[in-house]
Amino acid sequence: MSSDPSTPNSPNKKLAHHSSERIDRLSNVILKSIFVGGLYGSLISIPTELLIRWRSPLYRAFGLRIRIFYHTIWIASAASFHTEKEVMKFENIVRREEELKRQQLIEMSVLSGSYTGEEEGFRVKKTGK
Repeated sequence: MSSDPSTPNSPNKKLAHHSSERIDRLSNVILKSIFVGGLYGSLISIPTELLIRWRSPLYRAFGLRIRIFYHTIWIASAASFHTEKEVMKFENIVRREEELKRQQLIEMSVLSGSYTGEEEGFRVKKTGK
């Protein structure tokens, strides 16, 4: 068996979802959404921390480590939730793109006459005279 990625049965063949273009797009989505989610988390953690520090004598007695932990929890959880939401949107976009590409390929093959529908289980009834 050849290790050339261009051969159909090669173990090194890249699948469509492993294409470098799609991975680059996904990486961009993840990086942007982590940053935006972190900003959302800081928009929650900073005002609430100021409010808690103002109202709670117990919180004022905590050290710097507890305060940093409080901010870290808010920022990390917001970044995580926002990133998950954006990755799910990206997956839906990719599915739509693949479906459109598949439909275009089927239309082109129907127009060229190479697709008859039998590949998908449709049988054409032959009329015998």
